[in-house]
Amino acid sequence: MHECNCYLSLKLVNHKCLEKSLETNCPICCEFLFTSSATVRGLPCGHYMHLACFQAYACRNYICPICSKSMGDMVVYFGMLDALLATEELLEEYRDCLQDILCNDCEQKGAACFH
Repeated sequence: MHECNCYLSLKLVNHKCLEKSLETNCPICCEFLFTSSATVRGLPCGHYMHLACFQAYACRNYICPICSKSMGDMVVYFGMLDALLATEELLEEYRDCLQDILCNDCEQKGAACFH
């Protein structure tokens, strides 16, 4: 038994254990997860939601609705966004401006070109 108060499949290699994480409501439908008979999906951040809720939510969102961390590997998607932004020309006054940013995934501060 882990801190999350549940037993998980041995196939689940990258489980992030959060204390009593299943003893909460699904962030989408608000049904209590611990006593729910519906299949539950774990996110990389350690939060959970019903599988059906995840599938509907993931059609339009890529971040956990609780902590705003990515629900999957976003490297390719973010690379496509960077490539798209690189094709757009900024006004001269903004070309050398930097914007302070905070990455929700790694929780590190940094700077990025303004756009």
